[in-house]
Amino acid sequence: MKNIFPIFLLGSGRSGTTLLMKILNSMDHVILSGEHGGFLKQIADAYFFHFTDEKMKKRFEKEEAPDALFAKKLEYKPGYSWLHWYGKDTVKKNYKKFIESFFSPEKFSKKVCWGFKEIRYGINDQVMEMLIDLYPNARFVFIIRDPIDVIASQLVMGKWGDLDEIIRNWVSQNNHMLKFYYKNNENCFLIRYEEMISKDSDKLSQLFNWLGFEISAKQYNVLDIKEGIWKKSRKDGKSHRTIFNKWQTRKILSKTKIWNNVQ
Repeated sequence: MKNIFPIFLLGSGRSGTTLLMKILNSMDHVILSGEHGGFLKQIADAYFFHFTDEKMKKRFEKEEAPDALFAKKLEYKPGYSWLHWYGKDTVKKNYKKFIESFFSPEKFSKKVCWGFKEIRYGINDQVMEMLIDLYPNARFVFIIRDPIDVIASQLVMGKWGDLDEIIRNWVSQNNHMLKFYYKNNENCFLIRYEEMISKDSDKLSQLFNWLGFEISAKQYNVLDIKEGIWKKSRKDGKSHRTIFNKWQTRKILSKTKIWNNVQ
């Protein structure tokens, strides 16, 4: 494996993130962790606090050797309350160590492309921005699915709130991902769920080529796994999207139309 880089797989809940994670994990040199409750939201806030707060930016611009700090610890000069040795370079290094301690443990027996999949980032957080800042060579894979199907599935699951709340969060999250995608296009790949599960589409092959991987029947075989709500219909045989009336469908389409022309 010549190029080792982290892979961050992101998308809304019920959009196919788990299926794509399984496909990527079928590669011998890839280990993507699953969801982790979105705890990096708070970590990202703390990370950027070092670089956006005016006092922090001023105090942590320069870095000193620990020995130099030791020699100064009895020099009671103005600013003594901010006595420290580390600067922004150490901040970045330590945050990388922290993240990798969860998602790229040293016990991995061989070099792999590590990373994770998560459905909780993109709503009022700076996680993607922190990750690209710490890992300029990272690959961000965004998966999107027909919003009517996603919103219907979330509503049926009963864990995401009422219809208005689900629509609001979907729009907020996916617009954030879209802006990040356009701003960091070289590091990002966007795949539609409908194309991913279609064996007549070459989108999955394009994703693997973009990652520098060779795709094989092993990856396509994952699509045949008979599990997950995406493989199931309601008891009446109809799809979940049929729970919406015409007014609700129009409402969802009007709120999510920004994604219609995304390639």
